[in-house]
Amino acid sequence: MKKFLTLFLVLTLIVSFTACSKKAEETDTDPNNDVEVEENDDGQDVEEEEEEEEEGWNPSGHVTIGTPNYNGFFINGWGNNAYDGNIRQLVFGGASTSPAGLMTSTEDGQIVENSIVESREKSDDGIVHTFKLKPDLVYSDGTPLTADDVIFTYDFYMNAEDITAAGGTSSLHEYVDKVEKIDDLTVKFTLKAKYYATDSLVFIVNILCEEWAMKDKPADKTIQQHVKDSIISNPIGYGPYKIVEYKEGQYVKLTVNENYIGNYEGIKPEIKDIIAKVVSDETQLDELLTGSIDILPGVVEAEEIEAVKADDNFDYCNYPRQGYGHLTFHADFGPVRHKEVRQAIAYTIDRVVFREAFLGKYSLSTDGPYTTNYWMIDEKWVDDNLTKYTSDKEKVNEILSAAGWAKGSDGIWAKDGEKLEIKVAAGSQDWADTLNLTMGKAGKEFGIKFDVSFVDFAILLDHYYGQGLAENERKYHMYALATTLDIVYDGYDNWHSDKIVDPWGSGVGTNTSRFNNDKCDELLLTMRTAESDEVYKNAYREWVILMNDEMPVLPLYSNDYHDLYSKRLKGFNTNAIWGWVPALLKTTLK
Repeated sequence: MKKFLTLFLVLTLIVSFTACSKKAEETDTDPNNDVEVEENDDGQDVEEEEEEEEEGWNPSGHVTIGTPNYNGFFINGWGNNAYDGNIRQLVFGGASTSPAGLMTSTEDGQIVENSIVESREKSDDGIVHTFKLKPDLVYSDGTPLTADDVIFTYDFYMNAEDITAAGGTSSLHEYVDKVEKIDDLTVKFTLKAKYYATDSLVFIVNILCEEWAMKDKPADKTIQQHVKDSIISNPIGYGPYKIVEYKEGQYVKLTVNENYIGNYEGIKPEIKDIIAKVVSDETQLDELLTGSIDILPGVVEAEEIEAVKADDNFDYCNYPRQGYGHLTFHADFGPVRHKEVRQAIAYTIDRVVFREAFLGKYSLSTDGPYTTNYWMIDEKWVDDNLTKYTSDKEKVNEILSAAGWAKGSDGIWAKDGEKLEIKVAAGSQDWADTLNLTMGKAGKEFGIKFDVSFVDFAILLDHYYGQGLAENERKYHMYALATTLDIVYDGYDNWHSDKIVDPWGSGVGTNTSRFNNDKCDELLLTMRTAESDEVYKNAYREWVILMNDEMPVLPLYSNDYHDLYSKRLKGFNTNAIWGWVPALLKTTLK
């Protein structure tokens, strides 16, 4: 029997069964081993467990999650690797795409006060926000969490010069005028303006521990550079789990944070240890079916989904994805800096064929940077207003000829000595194989040469962000990626020209497509400062139309996401905005 989840409605039917999880043999490096830090070697852990039992909270057991690779940036500010984001949520709490700060998000997509907040006051004009923390809060290592940490965190991220120099990025300085300590538990924020998405833009920021950040900081380094260089992969937080070990390219081991006060509902995890293990596309299904991992979230391939559905030892949650898969252009690089080239490329791909080859029956169509979960649009509006690009040789000829491009003797379009030879980076073999089958073959027919390469995902992101690479090392025009969209969408950071870091490679910007368009900037600003839902909706719709025309990102698919898991997990319920991290808080083991 299976469960079908929609965004706001959950129907769950459960049958009894025998737990079937298998435990791997223990070795020093096997991430499936029990986390050693909690082993009883001095009696201290026994005391802690006894205290927990007295309080009625006694987490036990462990779960292993299969995941793609990490960059190891386990605090905000250094890239948007979703798998890094999951670790941030384990350490700091939260759901959706962000860890929890003073605010967090609920299972049904509401932005609410986090559990660490005692009270909040807001001025009538929406400019002044005063937060009072609960007393006696501590981080996972026992260090007190006070107003000083909140002040430190916002100073850390609002220092745009130092965080940029350290390869990070933050927009907080654009929203916040000043942050003031009222007393040891109270902080007053004065914003520069009232924003449509103030709560999610300003107050969902993981609160850093000042003592952790300042420890062993060299005198000649900024705090931001010290954190980036030395401790970004081992933060301490106030979320449900704490990091025990991070083995680059292999796993992150975490164990329950005994100081956790619970999520916004006061719920604490019942599972003691979590192992987030890096698995490959080629082996992930076997690892799930053989018990090497317990959860394989976000599966989209029909073959893997069907294999799990056929096995009575496993179950799944499925839901429409809060995002989409796409080919993102570096819109300032090589021939794809031209709008007509991006449009022509969009007309080389039969996206129906791509979706069928890549995902099979669990794929969904999409034509812009949106999710059908958003209230601002619906399928009829999409059908009536957006171009549905598909394979069309005449359109390619028409667009490129009109822009002055001509085919050379080799059959490849060229202009002013520049050929349409496009390099595409894909972070998985499946992506690369499917793109080669569709773009690669079709490109020759259309007069565009595509070179699709499978690149380790972490390396792909380095090229995508330009991180640590010189201009002469730049080589990819397009990136096969997927994006999870925020609950309250504010596209300013990702698409406004102010967010382009120049030159490429000098820092990590958030406008990673490097798309520069005046009308786009205007619409994003209108959305950001909208005083009503109607103003916001109209600007958002106009912006989606513009993106569909300018094509800085070529949407290929959305998904019917499947989170696959062992039936030894009980009560594991995910949806589009409630991923496996928050879902584990309500999960027990058989």
